[in-house]
Amino acid sequence: MKEKVKAGNVLYVDGLKHNLLSVSQMCDQGTEVIFRSNGCSVRDLDTGKIVIKGRTPNNLYIFEEGQQKCYLSKDDEHWLWHRRLGHLSFSQIRKECKYQAVRGLPDIKIPDNTICKLCQFGKQTRTNFLEKEGSASEPLELVHTDVCGPFRTRSPRGEEYFILFIDDFSRMVWLGLMKHKDEAFEKFKSFKALAENESDHKIKCLRSDRGGEFTSNEFFDFYEEHGIRRELSTVRTPQQNGVVERMNRMVQQMACSMLDESRTPTIFWGEAAFAMVVILKKTNSE
Repeated sequence: MKEKVKAGNVLYVDGLKHNLLSVSQMCDQGTEVIFRSNGCSVRDLDTGKIVIKGRTPNNLYIFEEGQQKCYLSKDDEHWLWHRRLGHLSFSQIRKECKYQAVRGLPDIKIPDNTICKLCQFGKQTRTNFLEKEGSASEPLELVHTDVCGPFRTRSPRGEEYFILFIDDFSRMVWLGLMKHKDEAFEKFKSFKALAENESDHKIKCLRSDRGGEFTSNEFFDFYEEHGIRRELSTVRTPQQNGVVERMNRMVQQMACSMLDESRTPTIFWGEAAFAMVVILKKTNSE
């Protein structure tokens, strides 16, 4: 099997160098190009001489000896240098030309159409997400919640998850450990009773993602029974509930650092997470 390597407008076959041709360039040079199943012929319209005829066993077309005209494929110079310089913007290329920052760089002009499809696909970025925070004017007016897990190591009581509840007004945090996600409803009822009793306020809105633990029928019935408004974030958009998402990460990172520093077995991740929540409560209250 023949080994073929393409480099720019040159094709190397078994170590031999062959130039690649452009049909449009040949036609612009005043030739007639005819392709057939058994080969092709290129005739010079001025002299009537055939400059290319047939093809080799490697499916390459060969010039007749003595032909000096160039029929090689050409690119506009500005686009060629745009690609050579790693798809650098034309304004930056012009700056390089102005200050002669690159040796051998010709005076590149900015083309009329500067839209490069490869740049559009390769350089596009997502716009900043504007998150509305601090919208609550009193305790428990808005509560953020999320479930984190499962963790690789179970706690001594077999828990694999933890759930967080954060009051948007005071940023107080409540954490509960769970063996299964379906325990989220019972944890919420426990948090509701404790928080409302201690603050003398009622939970008015609960913001969560669209996980099944928060969209069950028992959750919806409980919302309607107690007049709690529900807010569900858009799929794959954790920024809409960024308060609890960041707290999830913070609790995990702090707990992991504490366990590593004290060389405590990872089975005690639950206790470490509780300790982090206590520390955060103390810092928030001061």
